[in-house]
Amino acid sequence: MTDLDNINLKVALIDSDYYTEKAIHAYLAWDRRTRALTDYSSLEDFWQSLGGSAPAAYPDVIILDVNNVGERGDLRRSIRRLVDTVDGATLVCLSHVDDLDLFYAAAEGGARAFLHKEDVRFHVASAVCIAATELRPDELLYSHKMDEARRMLNHRRLGKDYAVRLPSPRQYPGLTPRVRRTIELFAIEGMPSALIANELGIKLSSVTDNIKRAYDALGLHDLEPDETFLASLPQRERAFMKLTALEEPRR
Repeated sequence: MTDLDNINLKVALIDSDYYTEKAIHAYLAWDRRTRALTDYSSLEDFWQSLGGSAPAAYPDVIILDVNNVGERGDLRRSIRRLVDTVDGATLVCLSHVDDLDLFYAAAEGGARAFLHKEDVRFHVASAVCIAATELRPDELLYSHKMDEARRMLNHRRLGKDYAVRLPSPRQYPGLTPRVRRTIELFAIEGMPSALIANELGIKLSSVTDNIKRAYDALGLHDLEPDETFLASLPQRERAFMKLTALEEPRR
């Protein structure tokens, strides 16, 4: 986890699923590297809003739910329009199905990532940061449910791996399943300790003990030299940033 204090991305979210939209917005808002802007239920709403905005207010990243944009040609044209109009913006496509045609259309249109929603979950901010700051211009980030599409795309295109797989969640030795679940409910879902105890069927004192164990396992009491950014955050936010982090991309 490096250079967190140098990343400050304005993110616009276009998603017709109300509940998914709110969840993604919350995860982006919690992560200090991403600033969630207004959410839009459709591309039409986004274009209408953009018409009254100055270029300086344009987002750095656009997250687009591709499942309601249309067929392959419609999506390709929509992505190209977004990329051409919002100059310099990173286009991240999200889908709840592993549709090969949509995957191709995203790559052809100029998207920088095509991610399955089940793969991303609360790691969405880390995925956005990788797509916006760690990819070369000719690379496309994809998640593991799109493995088959990635293989076919590489074969059709240049015969080389220019697609980069979304890294795995960062692992922390000593973070047992029960302790991990406790700290996820506390730091990611924002649940109070009493509700966590009820959810997991354990004593309130056990919740407190699990959170302390999680802080130790996450290394929150002894941060690495490259984690100075985290030192300025409350413990709960430090835990969130650690739990939602991904490993370094491998090529």
